[in-house]
Amino acid sequence: MVRKVLAAKVERSSPGVLQAVESSERHPTPKREPTSAVPIRGDGAELLPLDFDDVYERHFDFVWRSLRLLGVPPEVAEDATQDTFSVVSRQLARFEGRSSLRTWLFAILQRVAANHRRTARRKLKRLQPLGEEIAAPGPTPHTRAEAAEAIDQIQSFCDTLDVEWRAVFVLALLEELPAPEVAQVLEIPMNTVYSRVRSLREGLRAALERREVEHD
Repeated sequence: MVRKVLAAKVERSSPGVLQAVESSERHPTPKREPTSAVPIRGDGAELLPLDFDDVYERHFDFVWRSLRLLGVPPEVAEDATQDTFSVVSRQLARFEGRSSLRTWLFAILQRVAANHRRTARRKLKRLQPLGEEIAAPGPTPHTRAEAAEAIDQIQSFCDTLDVEWRAVFVLALLEELPAPEVAQVLEIPMNTVYSRVRSLREGLRAALERREVEHD
């Protein structure tokens, strides 16, 4: 059932796989001590306040999820997330609003993920399935099981991709950022983004179909 739902959503221009799993894969956001707001420039000439605590609360799940899908092992995902926000806290004052905040955050977490992957390779630790970390109390057991299967399928597919393609998968397919922003943060031509998105959809569809056959 889950495989069919995922396959159907892959067909659309903005697949909602992320929404299918977020209902029961909500990683708890650690609390932080209040910090002062940082003024940034918005779309107009006025300066808009950007509060670090608000950024942390709103984007913790995005950062944690992206780090995992970029190959950071689960046992160090929490540390990698805190490392990312440590960089954010130091650089937030320099964020000028020329790109979306998620695009800016992704550029930071990409570098953090690369560092943690190198550390993990040195320790020869295997990447465990993302679904093992689901521990949300709210949803029913059936809902959690379906979400776990969906997450496992996404993680398994990501494990077959190299770093550059994983980044496109996370930004374009899961987070549904527009192609110009994806091209900007990854520093690749926009046509390359479109081409990779098309190939990723086809690859994910084929992977889901193979799993469907294997489980029949």
